[in-house]
Amino acid sequence: MSVVQRWLREASQPYLHANLVYNDVDSALESHPSVRPKTDVYTYDDGRTELLLCVHGLLPISFRGASYNIPISVWLPQEYPKAVPIVYVVPTSDMLVRASKSVDPSGRCNFPYMENWERKSEVRMCKLYKLQLIFSTRHVT
Repeated sequence: MSVVQRWLREASQPYLHANLVYNDVDSALESHPSVRPKTDVYTYDDGRTELLLCVHGLLPISFRGASYNIPISVWLPQEYPKAVPIVYVVPTSDMLVRASKSVDPSGRCNFPYMENWERKSEVRMCKLYKLQLIFSTRHVT
């Protein structure tokens, strides 16, 4: 077990489904080496704060024949996997988020697969490739 995996095992313990959180995040890290985990305080829209696990980094995509790296943060609510991950495009200082029906001006993402999360138990956080496919068809920055 690597240092990151040991850290991840510890960081996932507060979650009700700690083993599932660990497995999903570990799979995401293995399949997407440009992202990494952290814990940080997340502030919900209603002002509540909570220490959550976050996977963040660059998501490589191809859009209209050009390659881009989309900076993302994927927050796992304590109720994960019952609750959908909270996904943001996190622009760098020289980027702007292009608001659309799926991405608000703050960078928060709301895609159809997220809206139907409870009905799709097979869709899990480790499926970052879904975000790659979505961002490859819709320019967000």
